[in-house]
Amino acid sequence: MPAIEEVLASEICECGSKTVAEAIKIFQKSGLPCKKAKKLVTECDKRCCHTALIALYEMVESGSFDYDEIERLIRLHNDKWAEHCEEIKHG
Repeated sequence: MPAIEEVLASEICECGSKTVAEAIKIFQKSGLPCKKAKKLVTECDKRCCHTALIALYEMVESGSFDYDEIERLIRLHNDKWAEHCEEIKHG
């Protein structure tokens, strides 16, 4: 189980190069619906980090954070991305 500080410092979206902590601040300050607030974090229309960002948005809305779940979702995304890159390499 990673420390909360490690999770907060983790990059949640490669496109926008935002950390979990930055995404939380954006979600808290924006007051926008999820889809528009998510775009502020990602700075794109891609869905690569969608699952983690939706979960984080819902946690911000509820005020209850599950850092283990955030870390798990980021790890799953990163593992899937690494697997995809390996497939491309080995054709």
